[in-house]
Formats: sequence, C-alpha cells, structure tokens
Amino acid sequence: MLCPEVWDFPPPKVMVTHRKNQDLESVNKTVNMNNYYKSLVVTCPDEIQAPGFIQDLITEDTDYYKLSGCSLTEFVEPVFIESFVKTGKVYCLSVDRNCIIENCAAITPEGHLVLHIVDYIYQTLGFEGTKRPHNFYEVKIDLKTIKNYSKVRTGLQKLAQFVLNITWEPNNENICPSSIAKYFSDRGVSVSVHSLKTKSILPTVTEIPVVKDVDADEMVEWIGLLALGVDITPTDSYISSYSQPESENALKTGRISILTTKGFITPPLISNICKKLSEFVQARETENYWASISIQSDENCLWQWNPSSQAMFQAHSSSSTVFFTHNGHVLYSVGHLKYS
Repeated sequence: MLCPEVWDFPPPKVMVTHRKNQDLESVNKTVNMNNYYKSLVVTCPDEIQAPGFIQDLITEDTDYYKLSGCSLTEFVEPVFIESFVKTGKVYCLSVDRNCIIENCAAITPEGHLVLHIVDYIYQTLGFEGTKRPHNFYEVKIDLKTIKNYSKVRTGLQKLAQFVLNITWEPNNENICPSSIAKYFSDRGVSVSVHSLKTKSILPTVTEIPVVKDVDADEMVEWIGLLALGVDITPTDSYISSYSQPESENALKTGRISILTTKGFITPPLISNICKKLSEFVQARETENYWASISIQSDENCLWQWNPSSQAMFQAHSSSSTVFFTHNGHVLYSVGHLKYS
C-alpha cells in the first residue's frame, strides 16, 4: 500500500495582482518590467475582426531570428558590442531548455549577458556569481564595460553551444533590424528567420459581459475559453458545466474578435498595442465598451515578479491581462513557480 503522504504535494503558491483605475504609464511599467513573452491575445467586442492597426503592428518589423549552435563567446566580440549592444536594444533568450535542470542564457536590452549555470559547471568557469535556488548560480556580464575580456571569453568557451531567439531594436530608425541576422550569418552561425504566428477567432456568443459588472478573474477565464475555442454553451446539463459570467450591463451584441499571436514577443510591441487599444476604446461611443490584451511569459526566462524582487531564471507560469475602458484600465496578473 502506498503511503498517502507520498502524494500529498502542496499546491503551488499563486501570486495575483489586481489593480483598477490604471493609466497607460502604469500599464507600460508592468509590461516593461520583463522582456520575454511567448504569446498575446487581443480581444475586441463588437468587431468581426481585429482592428487593422493591431494586425499592422504585429506583422510589420516583428520578425525574430533563431541562432542554432551558437557559442556565447559571440556576444562578447567587440564588433558585436559596438555594432548592436551600444547602438540599440538586444533581446536574446535561450530556447528549448528547462531552467530547473539546464544552463540558460539571456541578453537584456540594458546590455547584460545573464547566465544561469548549474553549480558544478559554474565552479569550472572562473566567474563571480550569485547563488540561486536549485543548485544554480547566476552570472551577470555587463557587455558595455567588459574589463577582463580574455578571462570572460575563456569561461564562456567552456559552455556548450546554445540555441537562442534574438531580435534587435536599433536606436537609428534608418538601420534595418535584420542587420543582426546578417552579422551572425557572416560569422558562420546558423540563422533562421521566423515571423510571429497569428490566428483570428470569431466566437459565437449572445452577449458580452462588461468589466464593471464581473470580477477580473472571471473575465480572464471567459476570454481564455473563447480563445481556446471551448464550447461555453453546452446543451446538456452537467454538474461541472461552465456558465458565462452574468453582467447587468452586458453589451447586446454577438460579435467579438480575438486575435492570438505566438512567437518571440518583446515589450516594445506590447506597449505599442496597449497605446493603440487605449485610443481605440476612448474613440468608441458605446457605453461600457472595453478591449483587452493578455500576455503570457516564456516559462524558462529571466523573470521579475514585481519591482522590489530580483529578476532571475525560474521555471514559472505568468500572465497579465489589461482591460481598457473609458474610466481607466484594469490590470490583472497571475503567476506561480512550477518548482518551489
């Protein structure tokens, strides 16, 4: 007979943030607190498709690049630092890795190369780092001010090659962001280009609940079910059947558009969408009108839960949803660590 305590796992600690009456600046602070997102969902009631400006933002200059078999020594090359780190914002993250058991790496737009290294490998590198949970060390290298170049390069050479997603936002608008892909290709690194993948969804609903009548968590759940194509109006009666949130001031329309986007998504794109959605809602004369954006983090990225916490690699699941309304915006975030 199995011991019952063996299966008595504690539930994950869930962190929830719910803030009302937020302005666009507050929303952008939350979005820009982190740099690595894997999906977003834009919801617009009373529309048969996402507004054109949203689709334009998502499709224009949003390609990202995958570097395969890339040594981290490439990122400390003086030419790379001068050409890209010091002249724009580099967003780079290791992919296909579980940060609870594998080494990971990231480059932040501030110009830091951050390594997440298991302790027995860390001891061989000659770096100074910070102890992290689960027998890992974090090493942060300021690429703009590397002092002991040969020592850094020697340490990085001891690490296995990585597969990474990368994108570059140049300070000069006249420079093409794809220059970074050509740079790595010329150096013999395998480079592939990827576009954000979008999908339009037009769910069948009879009316649309409004933000002021329904709890934020219920609205987020409802949008999630619509985005997943779940049948929320089953004809059979079940004990566990789902019911759409009741809303006294519901919008009397059956039209609602949902646009999902997946890929390597960075904060500038999300901030631009938030700005346009806010303007879009303010221009609508429909009473109690709203629109929303939901963003999902990469589960194995460098992550910061709040302004007072430290950013670190940690296996997690985190999402934020912003509801844009005429009377201020509502921000709802929820997340938890996969391993405590």
